[in-house]
Amino acid sequence: MGMYRTAIVGARRGLHHARAYDGVENMQVVALCEIDEERRNAGARELGVKGYADYEDMLAHERPDIVHAITAPALPRALWVEPAAAAGVKALVIEKPIACRPAEAERLEQAVQHTGLRVIVNHQMRYMPFAATLRAFHAAGTLGAIHFVRATTQGGLLNMGTHLMDLALLAVDDVSPTAVWATVDGGAPYASPDAPCPENVLAAYTVPGGLRVLFEASPEACGAADDPGVEAPPIPARCTLDLWGTNGRFWWRDFGSWGYQVEGMAQPFRSPTNFFADDLPAQRAFTQAIAEWLDDDRQPHQCRFERAKLGFDLIMAAYRSALHGQRVSFPPRLQDAEWAQVRERLTHERG
Repeated sequence: MGMYRTAIVGARRGLHHARAYDGVENMQVVALCEIDEERRNAGARELGVKGYADYEDMLAHERPDIVHAITAPALPRALWVEPAAAAGVKALVIEKPIACRPAEAERLEQAVQHTGLRVIVNHQMRYMPFAATLRAFHAAGTLGAIHFVRATTQGGLLNMGTHLMDLALLAVDDVSPTAVWATVDGGAPYASPDAPCPENVLAAYTVPGGLRVLFEASPEACGAADDPGVEAPPIPARCTLDLWGTNGRFWWRDFGSWGYQVEGMAQPFRSPTNFFADDLPAQRAFTQAIAEWLDDDRQPHQCRFERAKLGFDLIMAAYRSALHGQRVSFPPRLQDAEWAQVRERLTHERG
């Protein structure tokens, strides 16, 4: 295993990514790129690295193996791909959401396919302990046949909602749903250029074998309450995941607990959770997994682009169902014209 040199783009959330490198062997942050001079200088001092205002200038001088481009949702992610590939970057990490509208996602996918660059999306919750246990349960059939999954968040659809969809896919062992029936409302976020989307989404996805996934992203999400006695978190971005199978159930709360109870257990297993405590260790495991993938193709990253793209397309499929007021098949993918129709309808209703 060689030493992997990493560059960070973005001195806000990007610094969190950089801190996850502390204590990780054979990986080192060597540069920071940030257009805002004050943030760039402060971030570079904290990390002890050189700061750059220009992305391609940084790539040319530093020749990093890994780049984390952690930028605002309104900035198209495809911007980072071609220059990184041309500079010999081996892996690119991008922040969620991968896009705000379908055309952006398609451009990003084309760039990824054209360059062959390994692109990873920061859905780091797949590296929390509950996720490893759930993958092991899938492999062993511990829960039996899973019949119902509920995934809810009080966060925004293109913020916490993308994390939630990624976990919903994990819950069904990354098998793609084939149909969705959904409703959306609330045009206030859609009127903003920063992560425009409906305020409320409720969708029921059908997965091969008869499994159903209930997905909800809303400020008033019905499933966001935790176990009795658990103190509410300081921010309104709570997520929940529940699975019911023929042999038992499994759950996770970002503030509260995760656990399971299966046949033969008199009492459920329960472990406390707190996103603020769990996030950095998950980000560190996410980071280490990048090196493991670069070292060995047989250890692909859990958050590789293809999975995030499927999750984005499934959210967009809910838009199509809401637009036409009926259950729709998936694929095909939502088109930009349909996305614009949903936006026009919701913002017009708001006006």
